[in-house]
Amino acid sequence: WHGGEKMGNDIMEVLENLEDVSEYTATPVAEEYVDPEAPTITKVKNFDLTKPMSVQEAVFALDYIDHDFYVFRNAETNEISVVYKRNVGGIGLVEP
Repeated sequence: WHGGEKMGNDIMEVLENLEDVSEYTATPVAEEYVDPEAPTITKVKNFDLTKPMSVQEAVFALDYIDHDFYVFRNAETNEISVVYKRNVGGIGLVEP
């Protein structure tokens, strides 16, 4: 035995006399992770979606504003829809 015959007994005596430290141990606090590479919003735009328009009007507006997409209230469905320029050419329509 490395500590002699009584080492086992000495350790048991020490362990039995230890104060209960569970009430002193801190619970880990979860830190909120912030991704340093997360994109940030640099501009906010507001659109008036109260006036419905046809899909054809939305496509015209898409070409007029020269953006990749246009959000509008569809006159046929009264739902919010999106027309967008497709990478392969043409126009796409997103409906709920």
